[in-house]
Amino acid sequence: MNTAAWIKKGSDSLTNEYPAFDKLKKEIVEYQITSQNLHSLTKILSKMKKIANKPSLISAAYSVRDYYVSINDVYLQIFGKHLMLHYPYYQKDFESLEKRQQNLTDYCLSYVDGMADKNLLEVGCGNGTQSLYIADIRSPQKITGIDLNPDNISIALHNKARQQNVEFYVDDAQKLETISDHSIDLLICIESAFHYPHKELFLKQISRVLKPTGKFVIADIVNIFPNRKYLSKGWKNKMAFNHWMESDYMASFAGSGLKIGYSENITSHIIHGYQGSSKWVRRVNFRSWINYLGYRLYAVVHTGYNTNMLKNRENYILFVGSPEKN
Repeated sequence: MNTAAWIKKGSDSLTNEYPAFDKLKKEIVEYQITSQNLHSLTKILSKMKKIANKPSLISAAYSVRDYYVSINDVYLQIFGKHLMLHYPYYQKDFESLEKRQQNLTDYCLSYVDGMADKNLLEVGCGNGTQSLYIADIRSPQKITGIDLNPDNISIALHNKARQQNVEFYVDDAQKLETISDHSIDLLICIESAFHYPHKELFLKQISRVLKPTGKFVIADIVNIFPNRKYLSKGWKNKMAFNHWMESDYMASFAGSGLKIGYSENITSHIIHGYQGSSKWVRRVNFRSWINYLGYRLYAVVHTGYNTNMLKNRENYILFVGSPEKN
């Protein structure tokens, strides 16, 4: 049975049990993500969970920790390895998700000079894949990655064996207790700060740990409008959504002893980065059609939700700066 037939079989079986499935699929593809169809999707994924034994697919929206357990598991299933945990950045057609994630890292680092003798800190390093990538392509003297999530750090430590100049620690971005004063040449924080409830403390830590000649690069998801409404306050808290607006950042940099040298709205490149995403989940990577269909639906929902937010409620902003005294 070919791939198209497998997909049809899986889709038909779900449609028989959940008549709203076809309508839901169309709504998701059109990025009409609402609390009602997310509830319907939860029921569908619950069925898939029982059949495919993949609880992480449905637990992704339960908490921020569950989300990252889920996304790490999804990448292992689909690609056979851990990928970076941030959005893709478009450069050209027919690129893989991994390449487009690397594009975003490369673009952020394009505002930084050579790193051969530099001490780099990645705040919110996730599973460490980005730090290891930077170690490979830019060869800094040392990279330290910190993340609040011990699951991510466990993965990072497991994967770092080949890199002797990379270290990972569980630490809070708002405290940076593992980092000494004025010890860092470059601090990067890519798509992590929107989780921090007290970003003003994070900015003050940047000022503390950077050398006088140091530089920071922050890429973050920000709200377009004030008083943004989420599905519920409880869900917002569980997912650690603490988005600022761009103006909040700009007002807080100076008060934290930092100055901005450059900022850019790169939202269009991020949205375009999802172009061709339907080709990223391939039937060949799955033993059964139900596993394939489940992960395919997961990918569609994930992509649809992210792009819908970026089109209507969020911007993706790059900030490049340095200590004020520099």
